[in-house]
Amino acid sequence: MKRMPLDGLAKRGSGFQRTVFLHRFWTVLFFVLCLQQLAEAQWWPFNTNFSIFTNQIEPGFRYPKIVSAARTQQRFPKSMHLPCDNVQMRSDTVPTSVHQLRPGDIDVVAALGDSLIAGNGAMEEFAMGTLFEHRGVSWCAGGDGTWHQFLTVPNIIKEFNPRLRGYSTGKGEFHSPNSRLNVAIPVSADENLLQQARILVARMRKDSQINIQKHWKLITILIGANDLCSSQCYKPEENTGEQHRRQIERALDYLQKHLPRTFVSLVSVVDVLSSKRVPSTYTCQFLHRLFCTCYHRGQKAEDMWKVVREYQKAEEMLTLSGKYDSKPDFTVVFQPFLKVLDAPWSEIKSGKFEMAVDASYITYDCFHFSQKGHAMMANMYWNNLLEPVGNKTQSHLPNSLMHPFKCPSPKAPFLFTKQNSENFYKFGRQ
Repeated sequence: MKRMPLDGLAKRGSGFQRTVFLHRFWTVLFFVLCLQQLAEAQWWPFNTNFSIFTNQIEPGFRYPKIVSAARTQQRFPKSMHLPCDNVQMRSDTVPTSVHQLRPGDIDVVAALGDSLIAGNGAMEEFAMGTLFEHRGVSWCAGGDGTWHQFLTVPNIIKEFNPRLRGYSTGKGEFHSPNSRLNVAIPVSADENLLQQARILVARMRKDSQINIQKHWKLITILIGANDLCSSQCYKPEENTGEQHRRQIERALDYLQKHLPRTFVSLVSVVDVLSSKRVPSTYTCQFLHRLFCTCYHRGQKAEDMWKVVREYQKAEEMLTLSGKYDSKPDFTVVFQPFLKVLDAPWSEIKSGKFEMAVDASYITYDCFHFSQKGHAMMANMYWNNLLEPVGNKTQSHLPNSLMHPFKCPSPKAPFLFTKQNSENFYKFGRQ
């Protein structure tokens, strides 16, 4: 029997395969541009640590130490503990309700989306490194090291459930074994989300370490940036907020049908205009024309700003519709923390963008998140999980990493859902 590609689920000529083709096309293009850039600069970019050869060639001879230029988080001492030690993070017995789910009850993590989840360029030292996918440090799905080195939501959960499954490690594309349940694919658009959901369910079923019926799952979804940047200006009638909602709804319907004991986080689409609020280089300006063609083909910033808000509103209303609150062991919660990057209307109207986003949070392509940026996103995402629906932080960045870092409390020990948020507002406890 002829082997079907992409977990046996992609169809010839489908939008999903077009996405994979585009991903590989841009990879080859960026590689060629990278070689040209290196040739001009006469620079060797690879992370070779020549110090390992120190004193092994000639006595008294020492190579200069190579210092990585990757934008990474501050390292915390191994002796440091998370500030949640005095709170029960895992239930004594496995809960049956998603509204009574503690962070340590999560057994499996997974993610759907695009390059912002795949970790493109996160650990790279040059702009063209954006083609490399550092899934192991992804804010919502990465599990490299510990939170002391790489703050990610899986690394936080591992502190309370060392048997956590599904997180990605190292580098590689979505079909590499180490990607595990991080099935996000760079260049993905809304129409690809259902296919990713199918691949995710298939991988879970194949994994002998995952019991779909018994294990609690945290699935994170972030999608829409590529539609905003590369599609909605060409076919505006097919890329409205309503169409965005429908495509996400198809994927959520599939997950609800096939995955019991599941908490889904739908993260607000990033405002693509925020990339104009980052100090830019000529390389960034060139790459931005590739990443976000709609902005550079004459579309007004005001129009794009409005479409972004339509997308964000459609996401939130879908989660509040009640459609995913009919089962006791499945829910979808809108996590709006990425709105902290939204460009304010005043900047759009004046055409003058403030450099409000610290460049160290962004890779050298001025578009994707650096590892430091992934760590900050993990911090904000974690805080959102522990904040009630309707009162989640979405207006400012933390002062610094881990400040603030929220913990469950005796009156609010569970991940917040729409239902237990209502209880919290009424009775002061979940």
